[in-house]
Amino acid sequence: MTAAPLSAAHYRVLIVEDDATIAGNLYSFLEARGFVPDAAYDGRAALALLTSQHFDAVILDVGLPGMDGYGVLRALRKEHMLPVPVLMLTARDELQDKLAGFSHGADDYLTKPFALAEVEARLHALIQRANGAVATPVRRCGPLSYDSRRRAVAVDGQAVHLTRKSCMILDALLRDPGRVVPRPELESLLWGSEPPSSDALRSQVHLLRKALADAGFDGIETVHGTGWRLVCPQGGAA
Repeated sequence: MTAAPLSAAHYRVLIVEDDATIAGNLYSFLEARGFVPDAAYDGRAALALLTSQHFDAVILDVGLPGMDGYGVLRALRKEHMLPVPVLMLTARDELQDKLAGFSHGADDYLTKPFALAEVEARLHALIQRANGAVATPVRRCGPLSYDSRRRAVAVDGQAVHLTRKSCMILDALLRDPGRVVPRPELESLLWGSEPPSSDALRSQVHLLRKALADAGFDGIETVHGTGWRLVCPQGGAA
C-alpha cells in the first residue's frame, strides 16, 4: 500500500546557518511552504535548541563559528543520541568532505549554491523516511505525470523533454495542484534573491506551458497579478 503524501504543516525544521541572508531565505521559503522553521547561527546555540525542543529535521551548515557542523553532528549522535534527520549544507564539494559529513551522522548533503525547491524535496524525503513512510517520486495531474527522482515528464505516457528550470516550476506546481504559486516564490526557487529580469520568470513559464501544450496538456493557469496554478481534471491529482 502506498503511503499518503505528507504535508509540511507543523513539521519543525531547525536552520543552523551563520550567513544571515541564506538563513533568512531558507526561513521565509520553508515558512511559506508550511513548515515551522526556527534558526540558530552557531553550533552551540543549535545544540541548546536541539536538546531542549523537538525538531523533525535539521538543515546544518558545516562552516559555523566556534563549533562547526561536524562538531554539532558528533554531539547529536554520540553524546545526546538524537536521531533527528540532518541535511548538511556546505560550500565544499569534494568527495572527502561529503564522506566526512556522512561519517559523522549526516543523512543527506547539499552543496552551495542550491535551489530552495531541492532543499524542500530533500526535507520531505528525510522526514518521510524517519517516519517510516514510503515516498513515491511520481506525481500526476490528469494525463500528466512527473517522476521527480528521474526528472521524467510524460503526457499520456509519452515523454516530454523539459529544461531544468521548467522541471523546477512543474515540480512546484505539482506539489499542491490548485494552489496559486506566487511569482516571488517561483523566482526564489529558480534564481534565489536575484532574478535576472522582470520577464525572466514569464519566459520560463511560457516555455513550460508550450512544451506541455504541444504534448496535449494545457493545465497551467495564470492568475493575473499573483502567479500560476495547476488545474487538474476532477480527481486527477495524485
